[in-house]
Amino acid sequence: MTGKELDAPVIVTVMDGYSSVSEALSVTLDELDLGREDAAASQLARRVAEVLDRERDGRKTAELARQMLAVLESLGATPAARKAVLPQGGPAERSPTQQAKDSLKAEMQDELNVRRAARGSTS
Repeated sequence: MTGKELDAPVIVTVMDGYSSVSEALSVTLDELDLGREDAAASQLARRVAEVLDRERDGRKTAELARQMLAVLESLGATPAARKAVLPQGGPAERSPTQQAKDSLKAEMQDELNVRRAARGSTS
């Protein structure tokens, strides 16, 4: 690529029907199992996406895109990042957040079953 190509206005086409990088990022972040400890990285990704949506300078866009990918990788939101955490031959173990949610769900189900049994219901 020549310097002239980098200075040309960059038009970003976002796939899958999203109208902006910010919108696509929001969907991505919503799908991730992020904990409170990921809030700073998540917020940084949102800020970079907002700037990317407005940026027209090719060089700045390229730098912001590199920064965005680095943040997304740190959150496990890229194919390469997901592949890196998958053990050979199978899916990744459930995260501590996922395990806590599973445990809470099981406890709630147990409590519901106890209440139903106390009422004499079998449903």
